[in-house]
Amino acid sequence: MSTRRFMTIILVSMLAVAVLSVSCRGPAPKPAAPTGGTFIFGRGADSVQLDPAIVTDGESFRVTGQCLEPLYQYEPGSTKPIPALATECTPNATSTEWTCKLRQGVKFHDGTDFNADAVIFNFERWRFTNNPYHFASQVFEYYEYMWGGFDDASIITAVQKVDDYTVKFVLSAPLAPFLANLAMDMFAISSPAAIQKHGENYGTPAVGCVGTGPFRFKEWVEGDHITVVANEDYWGGRPSIDQIIWRVIPDDSARFLALKAGDIHALEQAVVEDLAAAESDPNMYVLTRPALNTAYLAFNFRIKEFQDIRVRKAVAHAINRKALVENFYGKYGEVATNFLPPLVWGHNKDIKDWEYNPELSKQLLAEAGFPNGLSEVTIAEDILDAEGNVVYKAGDKIPLKLYYMPVTRFYYPSPKEIGEAMAADLAKAGMNAQLELAGDWPTYLGLRRDGLLVGLYMLGWGGDNGDPDNFHNYFFGGLSSEDEVKQPDPREGFYANQEVARLLYLAAVNPNQAEREKLYKQVEQLLHDDVARIWIAHNNTPLIFSKKVSGYVPQPVGADYYKWVKIEQ
Repeated sequence: MSTRRFMTIILVSMLAVAVLSVSCRGPAPKPAAPTGGTFIFGRGADSVQLDPAIVTDGESFRVTGQCLEPLYQYEPGSTKPIPALATECTPNATSTEWTCKLRQGVKFHDGTDFNADAVIFNFERWRFTNNPYHFASQVFEYYEYMWGGFDDASIITAVQKVDDYTVKFVLSAPLAPFLANLAMDMFAISSPAAIQKHGENYGTPAVGCVGTGPFRFKEWVEGDHITVVANEDYWGGRPSIDQIIWRVIPDDSARFLALKAGDIHALEQAVVEDLAAAESDPNMYVLTRPALNTAYLAFNFRIKEFQDIRVRKAVAHAINRKALVENFYGKYGEVATNFLPPLVWGHNKDIKDWEYNPELSKQLLAEAGFPNGLSEVTIAEDILDAEGNVVYKAGDKIPLKLYYMPVTRFYYPSPKEIGEAMAADLAKAGMNAQLELAGDWPTYLGLRRDGLLVGLYMLGWGGDNGDPDNFHNYFFGGLSSEDEVKQPDPREGFYANQEVARLLYLAAVNPNQAEREKLYKQVEQLLHDDVARIWIAHNNTPLIFSKKVSGYVPQPVGADYYKWVKIEQ
Protein backbone atom coordinates (compact mmCIF):
# COMPACT_ATOMS: atom_id res chain seq x y z
CA MET A 1 0.00 0.00 0.00
CA SER A 2 2.53 2.60 1.11
CA THR A 3 6.30 2.78 0.81
CA ARG A 4 6.69 5.98 2.74
CA ARG A 5 3.62 6.05 4.93
CA PHE A 6 5.23 7.17 8.16
CA MET A 7 8.63 8.52 7.18
CA THR A 8 10.43 10.24 10.01
CA ILE A 9 14.02 9.58 9.21
CA ILE A 10 15.89 12.22 11.17
CA LEU A 11 15.47 13.54 14.65
CA VAL A 12 12.70 16.08 14.90
CA SER A 13 15.00 18.38 16.80
CA MET A 14 17.49 18.22 13.95
CA LEU A 15 14.79 18.70 11.35
CA ALA A 16 13.88 22.21 12.44
CA VAL A 17 17.51 23.27 12.26
CA ALA A 18 17.96 21.70 8.82
CA VAL A 19 14.79 23.32 7.50
CA LEU A 20 15.84 26.73 8.80
CA SER A 21 19.23 26.36 7.17
CA VAL A 22 17.75 25.31 3.83
CA SER A 23 14.97 27.87 3.72
CA CYS A 24 17.39 30.73 4.35
CA ARG A 25 19.55 29.84 1.35
CA GLY A 26 18.97 31.50 -1.96
CA PRO A 27 19.03 29.80 -5.34
CA ALA A 28 22.27 28.59 -6.89
CA PRO A 29 24.49 31.34 -8.37
CA LYS A 30 23.21 32.94 -11.52
CA PRO A 31 24.99 32.01 -14.73
CA ALA A 32 27.79 34.26 -15.92
CA ALA A 33 27.38 36.54 -18.89
CA PRO A 34 26.43 34.62 -22.04
CA THR A 35 29.27 33.35 -24.20
CA GLY A 36 27.09 31.79 -26.87
CA GLY A 37 27.69 28.62 -28.82
CA THR A 38 26.24 25.12 -28.80
CA PHE A 39 27.12 22.45 -26.25
CA ILE A 40 26.90 18.97 -27.80
CA PHE A 41 26.71 16.02 -25.40
CA GLY A 42 27.15 12.48 -26.74
CA ARG A 43 25.16 9.72 -25.09
CA GLY A 44 24.52 6.03 -25.59
CA ALA A 45 20.74 6.07 -25.72
CA ASP A 46 17.79 8.32 -26.42
CA SER A 47 15.38 9.62 -23.80
CA VAL A 48 12.31 7.49 -23.17
CA GLN A 49 9.95 10.43 -22.61
CA LEU A 50 10.16 14.11 -21.66
CA ASP A 51 7.37 14.07 -19.11
CA PRO A 52 9.52 13.26 -16.06
CA ALA A 53 6.53 12.14 -13.99
CA ILE A 54 6.07 8.97 -16.04
CA VAL A 55 9.65 7.77 -16.58
CA THR A 56 12.43 6.33 -14.43
CA ASP A 57 15.43 6.54 -16.78
CA GLY A 58 18.32 8.94 -16.42
CA GLU A 59 18.49 9.76 -20.12
CA SER A 60 15.06 11.34 -19.90
CA PHE A 61 15.95 13.29 -16.76
CA ARG A 62 19.20 14.43 -18.39
CA VAL A 63 17.06 16.53 -20.74
CA THR A 64 14.04 17.42 -18.61
CA GLY A 65 16.34 18.70 -15.87
CA GLN A 66 17.34 21.58 -18.13
CA CYS A 67 13.80 22.56 -19.14
CA LEU A 68 11.73 21.81 -16.05
CA GLU A 69 12.29 22.72 -12.42
CA PRO A 70 11.01 21.32 -9.11
CA LEU A 71 10.10 23.44 -6.10
CA TYR A 72 13.51 22.60 -4.65
CA GLN A 73 16.72 21.47 -6.31
CA TYR A 74 20.01 20.06 -5.03
CA GLU A 75 22.90 22.23 -4.01
CA PRO A 76 25.62 22.01 -6.68
CA GLY A 77 27.84 19.02 -5.92
CA SER A 78 25.72 17.62 -3.08
CA THR A 79 22.36 16.06 -2.18
CA LYS A 80 21.32 19.00 0.02
CA PRO A 81 18.00 20.50 -1.12
CA ILE A 82 17.89 24.25 -1.74
CA PRO A 83 15.07 26.49 -3.02
CA ALA A 84 14.22 26.61 -6.73
CA LEU A 85 10.63 27.40 -7.76
CA ALA A 86 9.82 27.68 -4.07
CA THR A 87 11.70 30.30 -2.11
CA GLU A 88 11.15 28.41 1.12
CA CYS A 89 9.13 25.56 2.61
CA THR A 90 8.57 25.47 6.37
CA PRO A 91 6.86 22.79 8.51
CA ASN A 92 4.42 23.08 11.37
CA ALA A 93 5.34 21.79 14.83
CA THR A 94 4.56 18.17 13.94
CA SER A 95 5.95 18.31 10.38
CA THR A 96 2.59 17.18 9.01
CA GLU A 97 2.05 20.45 7.14
CA TRP A 98 4.55 22.24 4.94
CA THR A 99 3.89 25.77 3.75
CA CYS A 100 5.79 26.69 0.60
CA LYS A 101 6.29 30.23 -0.63
CA LEU A 102 6.55 30.26 -4.43
CA ARG A 103 8.82 32.37 -6.58
CA GLN A 104 6.90 35.24 -8.16
CA GLY A 105 7.22 36.63 -11.66
CA VAL A 106 8.13 33.26 -13.20
CA LYS A 107 6.53 32.13 -16.45
CA PHE A 108 6.43 28.82 -18.24
CA HIS A 109 7.97 28.65 -21.69
CA ASP A 110 4.50 28.94 -23.24
CA GLY A 111 3.98 32.31 -21.54
CA THR A 112 1.57 31.12 -18.84
CA ASP A 113 2.15 31.97 -15.19
CA PHE A 114 3.84 29.74 -12.65
CA ASN A 115 1.78 29.97 -9.45
CA ALA A 116 -0.02 27.98 -6.78
CA ASP A 117 -2.59 26.69 -9.26
CA ALA A 118 0.19 25.20 -11.40
CA VAL A 119 1.72 23.39 -8.44
CA ILE A 120 -1.64 21.99 -7.37
CA PHE A 121 -2.46 20.90 -10.94
CA ASN A 122 0.77 18.89 -11.19
CA PHE A 123 0.53 17.19 -7.79
CA GLU A 124 -3.13 16.32 -8.24
CA ARG A 125 -2.46 14.94 -11.72
CA TRP A 126 0.24 12.67 -10.30
CA ARG A 127 -1.72 11.60 -7.23
CA PHE A 128 -5.27 10.95 -8.35
CA THR A 129 -5.89 7.99 -10.62
CA ASN A 130 -9.22 9.49 -11.72
CA ASN A 131 -7.65 12.83 -12.67
CA PRO A 132 -8.40 13.47 -16.37
CA TYR A 133 -4.66 13.92 -17.04
CA HIS A 134 -3.51 10.86 -15.08
CA PHE A 135 -3.72 8.68 -18.16
CA ALA A 136 -4.17 4.93 -17.77
CA SER A 137 -1.57 4.36 -20.49
CA GLN A 138 1.10 6.04 -18.37
CA VAL A 139 2.91 4.78 -15.28
CA PHE A 140 3.54 7.29 -12.49
CA GLU A 141 5.94 4.92 -10.76
CA TYR A 142 8.02 7.43 -8.82
CA TYR A 143 5.03 9.21 -7.30
CA GLU A 144 3.70 5.91 -6.05
CA TYR A 145 6.97 4.90 -4.38
CA MET A 146 8.21 8.25 -3.09
CA TRP A 147 4.87 9.52 -1.75
CA GLY A 148 3.41 6.21 -0.57
CA GLY A 149 0.89 5.48 -3.29
CA PHE A 150 -1.97 7.08 -5.18
CA ASP A 151 -5.32 8.48 -4.06
CA ASP A 152 -5.94 7.83 -0.35
CA ALA A 153 -2.72 5.84 0.01
CA SER A 154 -0.62 8.94 -0.68
CA ILE A 155 1.13 10.45 2.31
CA ILE A 156 0.25 13.80 0.71
CA THR A 157 -3.42 14.12 1.61
CA ALA A 158 -3.91 17.62 0.17
CA VAL A 159 -2.11 20.46 -1.60
CA GLN A 160 -3.98 23.61 -0.63
CA LYS A 161 -3.84 27.09 -2.14
CA VAL A 162 -3.17 29.68 0.56
CA ASP A 163 -2.81 32.49 -1.98
CA ASP A 164 -1.52 32.85 -5.54
CA TYR A 165 2.07 32.26 -4.44
CA THR A 166 1.70 30.04 -1.38
CA VAL A 167 0.73 26.38 -1.15
CA LYS A 168 0.34 24.12 1.85
CA PHE A 169 1.15 20.39 1.68
CA VAL A 170 -0.87 18.38 4.21
CA LEU A 171 0.62 15.00 5.11
CA SER A 172 -0.88 12.00 6.87
CA ALA A 173 2.35 11.60 8.87
CA PRO A 174 5.70 13.38 9.29
CA LEU A 175 8.00 13.03 6.30
CA ALA A 176 11.52 14.17 7.10
CA PRO A 177 12.88 13.86 3.54
CA PHE A 178 10.06 16.06 2.27
CA LEU A 179 12.40 18.67 0.77
CA ALA A 180 14.73 16.04 -0.68
CA ASN A 181 11.76 14.41 -2.39
CA LEU A 182 10.53 17.73 -3.75
CA ALA A 183 13.95 18.27 -5.34
CA MET A 184 13.88 15.07 -7.39
CA ASP A 185 13.73 15.44 -11.17
CA MET A 186 10.47 13.55 -11.56
CA PHE A 187 8.61 16.11 -9.44
CA ALA A 188 9.48 19.06 -11.66
CA ILE A 189 6.56 21.32 -12.52
CA SER A 190 5.18 21.28 -16.08
CA SER A 191 2.91 23.87 -17.65
CA PRO A 192 -0.72 22.89 -16.95
CA ALA A 193 -1.73 24.59 -20.21
CA ALA A 194 0.68 22.39 -22.18
CA ILE A 195 -0.63 19.19 -20.57
CA GLN A 196 -4.23 20.25 -21.12
CA LYS A 197 -3.48 21.09 -24.74
CA HIS A 198 -1.52 17.98 -25.67
CA GLY A 199 -2.87 15.32 -23.32
CA GLU A 200 -1.10 11.97 -23.67
CA ASN A 201 1.19 13.46 -26.31
CA TYR A 202 2.83 15.74 -23.76
CA GLY A 203 6.47 14.67 -23.43
CA THR A 204 6.60 12.89 -26.80
CA PRO A 205 8.96 13.91 -29.64
CA ALA A 206 6.21 15.90 -31.34
CA VAL A 207 5.58 18.05 -28.26
CA GLY A 208 8.54 17.89 -25.90
CA CYS A 209 8.16 19.48 -22.48
CA VAL A 210 7.18 22.94 -21.25
CA GLY A 211 8.63 24.18 -17.99
CA THR A 212 10.23 27.21 -16.37
CA GLY A 213 13.88 26.15 -16.69
CA PRO A 214 16.92 27.81 -18.23
CA PHE A 215 16.40 26.01 -21.55
CA ARG A 216 13.36 25.57 -23.80
CA PHE A 217 12.56 22.48 -25.85
CA LYS A 218 13.20 22.93 -29.59
CA GLU A 219 13.15 19.53 -31.32
CA TRP A 220 13.49 15.80 -30.87
CA VAL A 221 14.51 13.57 -33.77
CA GLU A 222 14.06 10.11 -32.30
CA GLY A 223 17.19 8.02 -32.08
CA ASP A 224 19.33 10.91 -33.28
CA HIS A 225 19.23 14.07 -31.19
CA ILE A 226 17.31 16.42 -28.90
CA THR A 227 17.89 20.18 -29.02
CA VAL A 228 17.01 22.80 -26.41
CA VAL A 229 17.69 26.54 -26.62
CA ALA A 230 18.45 29.20 -24.02
CA ASN A 231 15.48 30.69 -22.21
CA GLU A 232 16.09 34.42 -22.67
CA ASP A 233 13.61 35.20 -19.88
CA TYR A 234 14.83 32.68 -17.31
CA TRP A 235 14.22 33.94 -13.78
CA GLY A 236 17.72 32.92 -12.72
CA GLY A 237 19.44 34.73 -15.61
CA ARG A 238 20.02 33.64 -19.17
CA PRO A 239 22.28 30.57 -19.50
CA SER A 240 25.81 31.05 -20.78
CA ILE A 241 25.31 29.04 -23.97
CA ASP A 242 22.78 29.37 -26.77
CA GLN A 243 21.70 25.76 -27.08
CA ILE A 244 22.34 22.16 -26.06
CA ILE A 245 22.22 19.15 -28.37
CA TRP A 246 22.21 15.60 -27.01
CA ARG A 247 23.39 13.28 -29.77
CA VAL A 248 22.67 9.56 -29.59
CA ILE A 249 25.78 7.51 -30.42
CA PRO A 250 25.14 3.97 -29.17
CA ASP A 251 28.62 2.56 -29.75
CA ASP A 252 31.03 3.50 -26.94
CA SER A 253 34.12 3.69 -29.14
CA ALA A 254 32.33 5.69 -31.83
CA ARG A 255 31.18 8.14 -29.18
CA PHE A 256 34.75 8.67 -27.98
CA LEU A 257 36.00 9.09 -31.53
CA ALA A 258 33.33 11.76 -32.04
CA LEU A 259 34.71 13.59 -29.01
CA LYS A 260 38.27 13.35 -30.35
CA ALA A 261 37.12 14.65 -33.72
CA GLY A 262 35.33 17.61 -32.14
CA ASP A 263 31.88 16.48 -33.26
CA ILE A 264 30.71 16.46 -29.63
CA HIS A 265 32.01 18.30 -26.57
CA ALA A 266 31.37 15.76 -23.82
CA LEU A 267 30.24 12.24 -23.00
CA GLU A 268 29.50 10.11 -19.98
CA GLN A 269 31.30 6.79 -19.56
CA ALA A 270 33.73 5.19 -22.00
CA VAL A 271 35.60 1.93 -22.37
CA VAL A 272 38.68 1.63 -20.17
CA GLU A 273 41.11 2.14 -23.05
CA ASP A 274 39.39 5.33 -24.15
CA LEU A 275 39.35 6.67 -20.61
CA ALA A 276 43.10 6.15 -20.40
CA ALA A 277 43.51 7.92 -23.72
CA ALA A 278 41.41 10.85 -22.51
CA GLU A 279 43.49 11.22 -19.36
CA SER A 280 46.65 11.62 -21.39
CA ASP A 281 45.14 13.83 -24.10
CA PRO A 282 45.95 17.54 -23.59
CA ASN A 283 42.72 18.49 -25.36
CA MET A 284 40.48 16.59 -22.91
CA TYR A 285 39.78 16.30 -19.20
CA VAL A 286 37.78 13.95 -16.96
CA LEU A 287 35.33 14.78 -14.17
CA THR A 288 33.72 12.13 -11.98
CA ARG A 289 30.31 11.77 -10.40
CA PRO A 290 30.48 10.16 -6.92
CA ALA A 291 29.49 6.50 -6.82
CA LEU A 292 25.89 6.84 -5.66
CA ASN A 293 24.95 3.81 -7.76
CA THR A 294 24.98 0.02 -7.93
CA ALA A 295 24.98 -2.37 -10.88
CA TYR A 296 23.38 -5.71 -10.14
CA LEU A 297 22.39 -9.05 -11.64
CA ALA A 298 18.83 -10.03 -10.71
CA PHE A 299 16.96 -13.34 -10.62
CA ASN A 300 13.41 -13.86 -11.81
CA PHE A 301 11.97 -15.87 -8.92
CA ARG A 302 9.18 -17.35 -11.03
CA ILE A 303 11.89 -19.70 -12.29
CA LYS A 304 11.78 -22.84 -10.16
CA GLU A 305 15.55 -23.34 -10.13
CA PHE A 306 16.17 -19.81 -8.84
CA GLN A 307 13.96 -20.52 -5.84
CA ASP A 308 16.73 -22.88 -4.67
CA ILE A 309 19.34 -20.84 -2.79
CA ARG A 310 22.03 -23.30 -3.83
CA VAL A 311 21.49 -22.32 -7.47
CA ARG A 312 21.59 -18.63 -6.58
CA LYS A 313 24.81 -19.19 -4.65
CA ALA A 314 26.22 -21.04 -7.65
CA VAL A 315 25.58 -17.98 -9.80
CA ALA A 316 27.13 -15.69 -7.16
CA HIS A 317 30.33 -17.72 -7.02
CA ALA A 318 30.51 -18.00 -10.81
CA ILE A 319 30.69 -14.28 -11.65
CA ASN A 320 34.21 -12.83 -11.57
CA ARG A 321 33.22 -9.34 -10.48
CA LYS A 322 36.80 -8.22 -9.82
CA ALA A 323 37.68 -8.96 -13.45
CA LEU A 324 34.53 -7.18 -14.65
CA VAL A 325 35.52 -4.04 -12.76
CA GLU A 326 39.14 -4.17 -13.95
CA ASN A 327 38.19 -4.73 -17.58
CA PHE A 328 35.15 -2.47 -17.96
CA TYR A 329 35.28 0.17 -15.20
CA GLY A 330 39.01 0.59 -14.61
CA LYS A 331 40.09 2.71 -11.66
CA TYR A 332 36.68 4.41 -11.51
CA GLY A 333 34.83 1.26 -10.43
CA GLU A 334 34.76 -0.84 -7.29
CA VAL A 335 33.35 -4.30 -6.62
CA ALA A 336 30.00 -4.09 -4.82
CA THR A 337 29.41 -6.11 -1.66
CA ASN A 338 26.21 -4.24 -0.69
CA PHE A 339 23.32 -2.67 -2.51
CA LEU A 340 24.13 0.57 -0.68
CA PRO A 341 27.31 2.19 -2.00
CA PRO A 342 30.02 2.88 0.63
CA LEU A 343 29.27 6.62 0.64
CA VAL A 344 25.67 6.02 1.84
CA TRP A 345 25.15 5.57 5.57
CA GLY A 346 23.79 2.09 6.25
CA HIS A 347 26.43 0.40 4.08
CA ASN A 348 27.59 -2.76 5.87
CA LYS A 349 31.37 -3.07 5.50
CA ASP A 350 31.43 -6.26 7.60
CA ILE A 351 29.68 -8.43 5.01
CA LYS A 352 31.87 -11.29 3.82
CA ASP A 353 31.83 -11.12 0.05
CA TRP A 354 31.13 -14.01 -2.32
CA GLU A 355 34.40 -15.46 -3.57
CA TYR A 356 34.90 -16.16 -7.24
CA ASN A 357 35.01 -19.97 -7.33
CA PRO A 358 33.55 -21.77 -10.37
CA GLU A 359 34.36 -25.18 -8.90
CA LEU A 360 32.27 -24.36 -5.84
CA SER A 361 29.50 -23.29 -8.22
CA LYS A 362 29.58 -26.71 -9.89
CA GLN A 363 29.45 -28.40 -6.49
CA LEU A 364 26.43 -26.31 -5.44
CA LEU A 365 24.67 -27.11 -8.71
CA ALA A 366 25.28 -30.83 -8.16
CA GLU A 367 23.85 -30.55 -4.64
CA ALA A 368 20.78 -28.85 -6.11
CA GLY A 369 20.26 -31.77 -8.52
CA PHE A 370 22.18 -30.53 -11.56
CA PRO A 371 25.42 -32.54 -11.68
CA ASN A 372 25.68 -31.93 -15.43
CA GLY A 373 25.15 -28.19 -15.14
CA LEU A 374 22.19 -26.01 -16.03
CA SER A 375 21.04 -24.84 -19.45
CA GLU A 376 17.25 -25.17 -19.19
CA VAL A 377 14.90 -23.89 -16.48
CA THR A 378 11.27 -24.36 -15.45
CA ILE A 379 8.53 -21.76 -14.95
CA ALA A 380 7.22 -22.22 -11.39
CA GLU A 381 3.98 -20.19 -11.71
CA ASP A 382 2.10 -18.51 -14.53
CA ILE A 383 3.56 -15.16 -15.57
CA LEU A 384 1.11 -12.62 -16.95
CA ASP A 385 1.57 -9.48 -19.00
CA ALA A 386 0.15 -6.09 -18.00
CA GLU A 387 -3.22 -6.97 -19.57
CA GLY A 388 -3.51 -10.22 -17.63
CA ASN A 389 -2.64 -12.55 -20.49
CA VAL A 390 -0.58 -15.63 -19.70
CA VAL A 391 2.85 -15.27 -21.30
CA TYR A 392 4.57 -18.20 -19.56
CA LYS A 393 2.69 -21.15 -18.08
CA ALA A 394 3.67 -23.04 -14.96
CA GLY A 395 5.73 -26.04 -16.01
CA ASP A 396 7.02 -24.46 -19.23
CA LYS A 397 10.65 -25.32 -20.01
CA ILE A 398 12.73 -22.46 -21.39
CA PRO A 399 16.45 -21.91 -22.00
CA LEU A 400 18.44 -20.32 -19.19
CA LYS A 401 18.63 -16.69 -20.33
CA LEU A 402 20.82 -13.75 -19.41
CA TYR A 403 19.29 -10.43 -20.46
CA TYR A 404 21.75 -7.61 -21.07
CA MET A 405 20.76 -3.95 -21.17
CA PRO A 406 20.43 -2.38 -24.62
CA VAL A 407 22.04 0.91 -23.54
CA THR A 408 25.14 2.11 -21.76
CA ARG A 409 24.33 3.44 -18.32
CA PHE A 410 26.60 4.97 -15.69
CA TYR A 411 26.47 1.77 -13.62
CA TYR A 412 26.97 -0.54 -16.63
CA PRO A 413 29.48 0.70 -19.21
CA SER A 414 29.57 -1.58 -22.28
CA PRO A 415 26.59 -3.68 -21.11
CA LYS A 416 26.66 -6.15 -23.99
CA GLU A 417 30.33 -6.89 -23.44
CA ILE A 418 29.78 -7.21 -19.69
CA GLY A 419 26.89 -9.56 -20.40
CA GLU A 420 29.13 -11.63 -22.65
CA ALA A 421 31.76 -11.80 -19.91
CA MET A 422 29.14 -12.88 -17.38
CA ALA A 423 27.85 -15.57 -19.75
CA ALA A 424 31.42 -16.83 -20.20
CA ASP A 425 31.88 -16.96 -16.42
CA LEU A 426 28.63 -18.89 -16.02
CA ALA A 427 29.69 -21.35 -18.72
CA LYS A 428 32.93 -22.07 -16.84
CA ALA A 429 30.79 -23.00 -13.84
CA GLY A 430 28.46 -25.29 -15.82
CA MET A 431 25.64 -22.83 -16.55
CA ASN A 432 25.06 -22.25 -20.23
CA ALA A 433 23.10 -18.99 -20.43
CA GLN A 434 21.60 -17.74 -23.65
CA LEU A 435 22.44 -14.05 -24.05
CA GLU A 436 19.26 -12.07 -24.79
CA LEU A 437 18.59 -8.59 -26.14
CA ALA A 438 14.98 -7.74 -25.27
CA GLY A 439 14.34 -4.73 -27.47
CA ASP A 440 15.19 -1.09 -26.88
CA TRP A 441 15.50 0.68 -23.51
CA PRO A 442 11.79 1.52 -23.03
CA THR A 443 10.90 -2.06 -23.94
CA TYR A 444 13.49 -3.47 -21.54
CA LEU A 445 12.22 -1.34 -18.66
CA GLY A 446 8.63 -2.30 -19.46
CA LEU A 447 9.46 -6.01 -19.45
CA ARG A 448 11.25 -5.61 -16.14
CA ARG A 449 8.24 -3.78 -14.67
CA ASP A 450 5.92 -6.64 -15.69
CA GLY A 451 8.24 -9.43 -14.52
CA LEU A 452 8.85 -10.60 -18.09
CA LEU A 453 12.65 -10.68 -18.04
CA VAL A 454 12.45 -14.41 -17.41
CA GLY A 455 15.94 -15.42 -16.44
CA LEU A 456 18.93 -13.51 -15.10
CA TYR A 457 18.89 -9.83 -15.99
CA MET A 458 21.24 -6.87 -15.72
CA LEU A 459 20.06 -3.62 -14.21
CA GLY A 460 21.19 -1.00 -11.72
CA TRP A 461 20.17 1.93 -9.59
CA GLY A 462 21.38 5.47 -9.09
CA GLY A 463 20.39 7.12 -5.84
CA ASP A 464 17.83 9.90 -6.17
CA ASN A 465 18.26 11.80 -2.93
CA GLY A 466 21.09 10.30 -0.86
CA ASP A 467 18.94 8.43 1.68
CA PRO A 468 19.29 4.62 2.09
CA ASP A 469 15.51 4.30 2.01
CA ASN A 470 15.64 5.39 -1.63
CA PHE A 471 17.63 2.22 -2.36
CA HIS A 472 16.19 -0.38 -0.01
CA ASN A 473 12.55 0.48 0.49
CA TYR A 474 11.97 1.26 -3.17
CA PHE A 475 12.99 -2.29 -4.10
CA PHE A 476 12.36 -4.51 -1.10
CA GLY A 477 9.96 -2.69 1.25
CA GLY A 478 6.64 -1.00 0.77
CA LEU A 479 4.82 -2.06 3.93
CA SER A 480 2.40 0.29 5.67
CA SER A 481 2.61 -1.63 8.96
CA GLU A 482 4.99 -4.05 10.63
CA ASP A 483 2.48 -6.91 10.28
CA GLU A 484 1.54 -6.41 6.62
CA VAL A 485 2.44 -9.33 4.36
CA LYS A 486 5.01 -8.57 1.68
CA GLN A 487 3.72 -9.68 -1.72
CA PRO A 488 5.95 -10.80 -4.61
CA ASP A 489 6.43 -7.85 -6.97
CA PRO A 490 6.73 -8.49 -10.73
CA ARG A 491 8.77 -5.28 -10.94
CA GLU A 492 11.43 -6.92 -8.75
CA GLY A 493 11.46 -10.33 -10.37
CA PHE A 494 8.76 -11.55 -7.94
CA TYR A 495 11.17 -11.35 -5.00
CA ALA A 496 9.69 -10.95 -1.51
CA ASN A 497 11.48 -11.21 1.83
CA GLN A 498 9.15 -10.65 4.78
CA GLU A 499 11.86 -9.96 7.36
CA VAL A 500 13.63 -7.49 5.08
CA ALA A 501 10.36 -5.67 4.40
CA ARG A 502 9.55 -5.59 8.13
CA LEU A 503 12.92 -4.10 9.04
CA LEU A 504 12.59 -1.52 6.30
CA TYR A 505 9.24 -0.46 7.73
CA LEU A 506 10.82 -0.12 11.18
CA ALA A 507 13.64 1.94 9.69
CA ALA A 508 11.15 4.17 7.91
CA VAL A 509 9.20 5.07 11.05
CA ASN A 510 12.23 5.45 13.34
CA PRO A 511 13.32 9.07 13.95
CA ASN A 512 16.78 8.03 15.19
CA GLN A 513 19.34 7.91 12.39
CA ALA A 514 21.85 5.81 14.34
CA GLU A 515 19.19 3.18 14.97
CA ARG A 516 18.07 3.33 11.35
CA GLU A 517 21.64 2.76 10.24
CA LYS A 518 21.80 -0.47 12.24
CA LEU A 519 18.58 -1.65 10.60
CA TYR A 520 19.88 -0.98 7.09
CA LYS A 521 23.09 -2.87 7.88
CA GLN A 522 20.92 -5.75 9.06
CA VAL A 523 18.95 -5.58 5.81
CA GLU A 524 22.16 -5.72 3.78
CA GLN A 525 23.21 -8.86 5.64
CA LEU A 526 19.82 -10.51 5.08
CA LEU A 527 19.85 -9.70 1.35
CA HIS A 528 23.37 -11.13 1.11
CA ASP A 529 22.46 -14.28 3.04
CA ASP A 530 19.41 -14.80 0.84
CA VAL A 531 21.38 -14.09 -2.37
CA ALA A 532 18.47 -11.86 -3.32
CA ARG A 533 20.59 -10.33 -6.06
CA ILE A 534 24.23 -10.24 -7.02
CA TRP A 535 25.73 -6.81 -6.51
CA ILE A 536 28.28 -6.21 -9.26
CA ALA A 537 29.86 -2.77 -9.02
CA HIS A 538 29.71 0.86 -7.96
CA ASN A 539 31.01 3.39 -10.45
CA ASN A 540 32.56 6.80 -9.84
CA THR A 541 31.13 7.74 -13.19
CA PRO A 542 33.65 9.46 -15.46
CA LEU A 543 32.56 12.26 -17.76
CA ILE A 544 35.00 13.28 -20.49
CA PHE A 545 35.12 16.83 -21.83
CA SER A 546 36.82 18.81 -24.51
CA LYS A 547 39.13 21.44 -23.01
CA LYS A 548 36.88 23.98 -24.72
CA VAL A 549 34.17 23.25 -22.12
CA SER A 550 34.00 24.78 -18.65
CA GLY A 551 31.34 25.22 -15.99
CA TYR A 552 29.73 21.76 -16.09
CA VAL A 553 28.52 20.64 -12.64
CA PRO A 554 28.22 16.85 -12.10
CA GLN A 555 25.71 15.99 -9.39
CA PRO A 556 25.81 12.91 -7.11
CA VAL A 557 22.15 12.23 -7.93
CA GLY A 558 22.75 12.61 -11.67
CA ALA A 559 20.65 15.77 -12.02
CA ASP A 560 23.50 17.63 -13.69
CA TYR A 561 23.23 21.36 -14.28
CA TYR A 562 24.12 22.76 -17.70
CA LYS A 563 23.23 26.40 -17.19
CA TRP A 564 26.78 27.41 -16.22
CA VAL A 565 28.45 25.64 -19.15
CA LYS A 566 30.67 27.76 -21.40
CA ILE A 567 32.17 26.85 -24.75
CA GLU A 568 35.43 28.45 -25.80
CA GLN A 569 34.82 29.96 -29.21
